[in-house]
Amino acid sequence: MARINLPEGKGLDVGKALAMAPHFVDVVVGYEKAIAQTTIDPRLHELVRYRVAQLNQCTVCLDFRRDDSGLTEEVLAQVESYATSDAFSAVEKTALRFAEQFCTDSAGIPDSLLAELGERLTPAEIIDLTLVVGKYLTMGRFMQVLGLDQACTIDPARLAGAAEQ
Repeated sequence: MARINLPEGKGLDVGKALAMAPHFVDVVVGYEKAIAQTTIDPRLHELVRYRVAQLNQCTVCLDFRRDDSGLTEEVLAQVESYATSDAFSAVEKTALRFAEQFCTDSAGIPDSLLAELGERLTPAEIIDLTLVVGKYLTMGRFMQVLGLDQACTIDPARLAGAAEQ
């Protein structure tokens, strides 16, 4: 349930909220379109998106899945403990560490972490990754803080059962 008063009517809370600040709509939609065009590998994109969702505690973002990532619920369940999991490659672990630090202490990101990313990603990919993480951090916190659509939850076990049928 939204933590602010929103206009009545159909549609998602986030859409209703943005309608109340129309000067931001083009920016948010443009950022969404840009994120959709990122060159980051879909699996890596989904992993960092999901880690940001965990840190934001945004139920919408936690429930969402990118169909093109190829990730299973079992792998996503290991994202929080990525550092000790064998489910992730070196580039994935580095990107997850970067995303985590970006969300919790961006000013403290050491040059060594950027250098490590640079061993695994091109400068353009690092820029893409940074903008992708920033988008999910911003929009996830926007939705979580204001309680926008936070009551919408999906039970992954229920989804797995439906897929088996």
